[in-house]
Amino acid sequence: MFNDGPMDESGKWLDRPQAFLEDIGDKLELHFENLEEKIEDYLESLTKDQGKDAVKAAKRPIKGRVEGLSKAIDPLPDLNDFFGLTGKKPTPEPELIPDIIKDTDNSDAAATCNPSNSHVRFEWDDYSKSDRTAFVKAIKCLQDKPSGGSQFEGSRNRYEDLISVHRGMTVNIHQTAAFLVWHRYFVWVFEQMLRDECGFDRAMPWWDETKHAGAFAASDVFSDQWFGHLPAMTSSGQGTCIESGEFAGTTLHVGPGDANTAHCLSRAVDESQTAQCNKDFTNSCLSMKTYGDFANCFELGPHGYGHNGIGAVMAEVSASVGDPVFFMHHLFVDHTFRIWQNANPSRRTTISGCADKADPCTPITLDTKLSSNGIRPDLTVGQVMNTLNGTVCYRYNY
Repeated sequence: MFNDGPMDESGKWLDRPQAFLEDIGDKLELHFENLEEKIEDYLESLTKDQGKDAVKAAKRPIKGRVEGLSKAIDPLPDLNDFFGLTGKKPTPEPELIPDIIKDTDNSDAAATCNPSNSHVRFEWDDYSKSDRTAFVKAIKCLQDKPSGGSQFEGSRNRYEDLISVHRGMTVNIHQTAAFLVWHRYFVWVFEQMLRDECGFDRAMPWWDETKHAGAFAASDVFSDQWFGHLPAMTSSGQGTCIESGEFAGTTLHVGPGDANTAHCLSRAVDESQTAQCNKDFTNSCLSMKTYGDFANCFELGPHGYGHNGIGAVMAEVSASVGDPVFFMHHLFVDHTFRIWQNANPSRRTTISGCADKADPCTPITLDTKLSSNGIRPDLTVGQVMNTLNGTVCYRYNY
């Protein structure tokens, strides 16, 4: 997949070669821009640090394509060191991630967001145990707070307000051009609730599902310490109530479907479906040229398979927010969206398609409003299209 990282104003990465997909025959290959120059610089640093003998074997013709890298360099350099990442802490202390998002206006202060001072979302394997604990406890904190009001139908607590909002907007935020931008906004709303209402002061995590495609249950996302286990479907085709992790014994009151009936947080993994959340499928979507084609590919592809693969509450689209792992899944979706945008800066400033399912539909524009029914202020599509603007201000660690 493409990488995320600090960029200059034109969208170029500052700490690594720019990645891109190229059609080679009947397959896609991942290439890097100016890779030879980057490797030569790396070998120069090895010569200075370790002496010439340490790099004799490495001074062979260098191919630009990734597939030739292991043959061209013997021994293969540590790519963490190669990209300047060795020695960096997986998750910085909170004060190292500037908390520059205090409101949703476009003030001069908010407009100072740039790649060097943005929030960084860290992949789960790079997220410290302390941060993991703080994250799940902040979600639990929302579950323990009272609902924000009667406008959140069925809700008994603050977390369920989020379920109610998603359910109420389901028709127009799925299979429309609003899918990616509204869910990006929704994850941001969730983050603001954690910070403002439950004192969460760490970096946000995300989960690279491609690393666990076909084996979600083996990921320690689903462990007794964090989100609880991921059991298989029962012999009768039902989910199993979750009795481990931070959300053990959770009773939900919004859903299933349009009902408001008390039911347990349950899961029913189908790894044949999670297997579709793989790198090849993801890269296939990333190769799409238009917003609509990318959105359709990913929504109906890895996004849909992830929901159905985790199963039970997650497989019930409208109330799927009931399982807190919903946000880990949609952080993966948003990460992929941002990576697709990184391939062409114009993808952060243009959008087309239908904002709803009316007939005729309402065209989506940068001025289209995104709403959370009052949980947080509405934003426009234009305010979330570029994650390095003064409102949302974040990127991913890769």
